[in-house]
Amino acid sequence: MVHINPVWKEQKFYIGTELSSGQSPTWTYSQLCEGITGITPSVNETTQTYYFMCGNGGADNEVTAIAPQYAVTGRRIHGNEAQDYIAGLRYALGDSRKSSLKIELYDTSAALVATIIADCTITDIVDFGGNTEENAPFSCTLRVNGIPTVTTPTGG
Repeated sequence: MVHINPVWKEQKFYIGTELSSGQSPTWTYSQLCEGITGITPSVNETTQTYYFMCGNGGADNEVTAIAPQYAVTGRRIHGNEAQDYIAGLRYALGDSRKSSLKIELYDTSAALVATIIADCTITDIVDFGGNTEENAPFSCTLRVNGIPTVTTPTGG
């Protein structure tokens, strides 16, 4: 029998809501969870295609750049720390939109298998509007700046 784990058990997403000051600033994270119904990743790869003489007409592809992003969707929950932080940036520009994204990935036994941390810029913020009979929407895009850092737990 194949065991399928729900997505919410295997992935946890966090957004940096406060950056400490000092020589080694660190982010305080809040979980993107309450009200969030979907987070869709996209790597957005740039490739170069080469046709070498020895390839007999076949292509050789190389990924030369990536621009990962995460599309976040759901409904607005006022009082939720992560959503309130993001909604508060709606009209902000420049560095005010920069944050940090942390993703924890778990296996089917709930053991942490990897943590991904990336600087990001929060774009496309929607936190109000919609139809009269529906809850207010919430969505944004978390666009990664640079290359994410992926770490795995050490030991057994």
